[in-house]
Amino acid sequence: MEEYAEREVIKMVVLNDVKNPSKTSVIIHGVGNQTQMEQSTKKGIKNALDALNSGILPGHGWMYMLLAGRIRDATMSSGGKEGLAMEGVAEAMENMYKTLARNAGHNPIDAYVSAKKLRADGNDVEKVLPAGMFSSMLQRSMESVISMLRTDEILSVKPLYKAEGFGGGSSGVMVYTSDGCPWCARTKEYLKSRGVSFREVNVSRDPSGIQEVISVSGQTGTPVTVVNGEAVVGFDEARLGALI
Repeated sequence: MEEYAEREVIKMVVLNDVKNPSKTSVIIHGVGNQTQMEQSTKKGIKNALDALNSGILPGHGWMYMLLAGRIRDATMSSGGKEGLAMEGVAEAMENMYKTLARNAGHNPIDAYVSAKKLRADGNDVEKVLPAGMFSSMLQRSMESVISMLRTDEILSVKPLYKAEGFGGGSSGVMVYTSDGCPWCARTKEYLKSRGVSFREVNVSRDPSGIQEVISVSGQTGTPVTVVNGEAVVGFDEARLGALI
């Protein structure tokens, strides 16, 4: 087996017919960093064993192009939303190939066109990789995508406020006010005239309330009235009336 690292060739000699066949010795010839040579050898042996256990697949990102082609072939017999979804997966596979080509220092478009021509001509690539390694890469990619989608869902969820979370008031209404704010007074008077109970947080006296105002409305101005999770900025009588 030959492993290329920093323009050096590492040759491995395997000794067979030893007393204990379960412990075969490996002698590594080469000059350079011994630790690097050992790591390269261990990696090569591991890949070989993985290939024996799981089989081999075309390497150098070629599997992504093959999958994209097979998926596109399958879309010919599908239609509607299913076909659109399959086309999206095929495009994602091709983008993965382009990304690998770019990371390897190639022009991604040229590499993509060349790969498409190879597949059209029925040619294959010489480099291979263990099937288990490819499955593992796809699994990690899927987990990363799911994690990003869950994070996006969490960030996009609006805060929900319930009456029991306010510590008072059964209507589930919170009013953020500040000293010297005439519209805050108008808002409170309006709610009282409608018979709506509420809890007030004066951000001038309670600095922690400022962060709450920002989280529910995106700004620091007052008044801000939260009705069942909906934030009303300023004294908006029409919207308040619709919500309560």
